[in-house]
Amino acid sequence: MASWPGKFKVRQGDETPVYRQVVEKIIRDIRDGALAPGDRLPPERALAETLGIARGTIGKAYAELEHAHVIDVARGRGSVVSARQDVTGGDRGAKAAAILHDTLERLVRLRFSPREIRDMMDLAVREREERRSALAVAVVDCNPEALEIWERQLGLLSRVSVRKLLLDDLVRERDPAARLDGFDLVITTATHRAELETLAPGRAGRIVAVGVSPSQDTIVGLAALKPSQAIGVICTSERFLRIVLARLGELGLGGGATHLLLPAGAAALERFLADRDVLVAPPGLRAALDRDTARELQRFDEHGGSVIAFDYRIERGSLAHLEERIGELAGH
Repeated sequence: MASWPGKFKVRQGDETPVYRQVVEKIIRDIRDGALAPGDRLPPERALAETLGIARGTIGKAYAELEHAHVIDVARGRGSVVSARQDVTGGDRGAKAAAILHDTLERLVRLRFSPREIRDMMDLAVREREERRSALAVAVVDCNPEALEIWERQLGLLSRVSVRKLLLDDLVRERDPAARLDGFDLVITTATHRAELETLAPGRAGRIVAVGVSPSQDTIVGLAALKPSQAIGVICTSERFLRIVLARLGELGLGGGATHLLLPAGAAALERFLADRDVLVAPPGLRAALDRDTARELQRFDEHGGSVIAFDYRIERGSLAHLEERIGELAGH
């Protein structure tokens, strides 16, 4: 593993794109046993320097592998071969036949006709092909909570594979422009567009700024709050906290709000929630908590506490423009 990727060299000018060559190399080495579940892949910058290609190209390869569940990418932990992947081979033909037989039996028991089964299989294959040819899209924002929101919303669009990038991480890059080279489109907010164009001046044509605003459910939930209620805010970053507090301040509710930054243990959360009536938090908070901490949040619910998800949505006009741009890049 220490010498990986060995003597591998990309084939410049080959009909197979460079990022796909990297993808195929990693999958091939997993099948051959040179890489095993849990093995850590080189950081994007290090692998790019080893292969003599742009870091963004490695980013695009890793993004496709992550999308296919071949690798897991975690902030602060790097990229590792996923235990969920199933590319190791064995008798692949026999495995495939067994899976197909089992699937067909289940569909027949559900009373689908042979024609309906063929149509469903054909549709599934076409959707798979579309995902494999998806545009590589980077989303850039100043806080991880917003990036999670971006990923969830943009994941609903067809023909895109989304990769999250923190603006601060990009600022610290030795060559931010090269970091963005492997992406067909870079999406950010109007607030950060100028800074992003300064960091990557030659890539300004790929950068799309969109308008975002709190979702309708968030607006309704915050508007129903009363000054007499004890409001708590939970999030993972100071920047997201400032956004929430600013919104509460506009409603005349920010002065009495207290906050807790994650990660925090179950005991800390229990103390924080003890005197709170309402909790404002990013969407997906429960999934991010460990079992003991999530149990404290459940007790808060059971004792009459209210949780408001501070969610964002891409504004309708911006979303239409974005879909149009993706359609142009995809050749439709």
